[in-house]
Amino acid sequence: MAEINCRILTAKDSLDYRRVRLESLKFHPECYGSDHERELKIPKLYFEQLIANASPKGLMLGAFHKSELVGLCGLIASSPGAVEVIQMYVAADHRRAGVGLKLLSLAKQCPGGLSARFLHLSVFEDNASALKTYQRAGFNLSHRENGQLYMTFKL
Repeated sequence: MAEINCRILTAKDSLDYRRVRLESLKFHPECYGSDHERELKIPKLYFEQLIANASPKGLMLGAFHKSELVGLCGLIASSPGAVEVIQMYVAADHRRAGVGLKLLSLAKQCPGGLSARFLHLSVFEDNASALKTYQRAGFNLSHRENGQLYMTFKL
């Protein structure tokens, strides 16, 4: 498999972000708190707006195979000293190749001026593949609630 490069998405990536985000919702709605049909009707998705405006409210990291966006990892400051990892997704053709770990490695660097002592995320407990990736990246279970696992990585 060719090399995967990860970086912060910029305004020129916003349409690619939209395509990959909608793909994630279409093929894996059980993994997200949103719905493909509803999001499809929104002219500009939340992160699409943040990306287009280079907003400091949140960053979307992207994994690229050549010039194709194949993975996403959103970062939002959630509380003082903490950043939440959201919308994590890797396209089917690039799974089991370490793409998720590369995205999480960049997230741990808190790029783009984000400052944190902890990264937090939640994952549905039946999403074994994602859970394994998060554990391999060093995230630890903090608690369970309503079928979700809440995990933390101390920076």
